[in-house]
Amino acid sequence: MGCYENEQRAIAEGTGRRGDAARAYFAEIDAQTSEEASCLTHRPDYTKTLFASENDDIYQELCRYIDMPEPRFFDRVENPISIEGFTAADVYKQLMANNQRVVALDGAAVYNMLVKLRTQPAIALKVMGFKPTCYQNGCGKGGADFEAGLYD
Repeated sequence: MGCYENEQRAIAEGTGRRGDAARAYFAEIDAQTSEEASCLTHRPDYTKTLFASENDDIYQELCRYIDMPEPRFFDRVENPISIEGFTAADVYKQLMANNQRVVALDGAAVYNMLVKLRTQPAIALKVMGFKPTCYQNGCGKGGADFEAGLYD
């Protein structure tokens, strides 16, 4: 029995609430984060997105990801959901490849992007394709201005 099933049982018994499995995962991540780095992080409220009942399929896949042994990899989730042609592994690779300022993404951020692909695909695709401009990332290979041919 995985964390999703345990959460559902606790909800039925009146001792749990939706999202408890993910919150336990957040606590696990936060315990490994240094105090200095924790000042730079922000965890949004996923109640209306990832934890919403209409996104139960995505939340269940997040729980399967959480159930995996460390180290976890998105491309090892069995039968991954595909939304707008993207799986969680694709989302992770896309977000990490385009923005060198991103140093880490947790499972909730990746799976919440799948929710955004479902509910706001145009915005999600823009976020996933975002490349920092020159003044944010340096004028060189990898910067959006450089790649657009604005600098030689």
